[in-house]
Amino acid sequence: EALEDLQIKNPCLLALPQIAAGLMMTGFPIELMDGDASYVPVKWVEAVLDELIKRLGDKKLFILSVLGIQSSGKSTLLNTMFGLQFAVSAGRCTRGAFMQLVKVDEKIIQDLNFDYVLVVDTEGLRSIELANKSTFNNDNELATFVIGLGNMTLINIFGENPSEIQDILQIAVQAFLRMKQVNLSPSCLFVHQNVGELAARDKNMEGRSEE
Repeated sequence: EALEDLQIKNPCLLALPQIAAGLMMTGFPIELMDGDASYVPVKWVEAVLDELIKRLGDKKLFILSVLGIQSSGKSTLLNTMFGLQFAVSAGRCTRGAFMQLVKVDEKIIQDLNFDYVLVVDTEGLRSIELANKSTFNNDNELATFVIGLGNMTLINIFGENPSEIQDILQIAVQAFLRMKQVNLSPSCLFVHQNVGELAARDKNMEGRSEE
């Protein structure tokens, strides 16, 4: 966008989408949404994806995104599922949204009916670092963008804190209601991590009574 406004025709700068597409094909994540400005460079993303289409051909793509509270293990979940290397740490390790291309094994392409998975990792909701800012609007914007973008969104819930569960469910439901207004029908899958077994309390009580 900036290149068009400034009318710059530098071939080195115009080759940047080709470089980014090459990085995606080799397994590097590319920033999809600027977390600090909540901005999606649409023309840049289009240029990168157009270059991918030129190199890969007309392939079927499945977009899988993830949504969850900060430090709930979203990036770790995606890394474990697909063998990726999204940044993992306590606090705000992911800013905005990043996309990474994963090739589907040829043995299961016919069963899945798509050739590639575009994995979208996102910034955590209810960020502690942004507690003094308008996090509510930022969270709703991010959730709407991520859920609207994906064929399926993993709603990641960590532990059994009822307030956090309520937060993520409220944000996700509002985002899905917005999808209905624009005639989109994405799917979601709830992943509840680090939850105690239902029978754990009863078994513990039995052990104490025997003592």
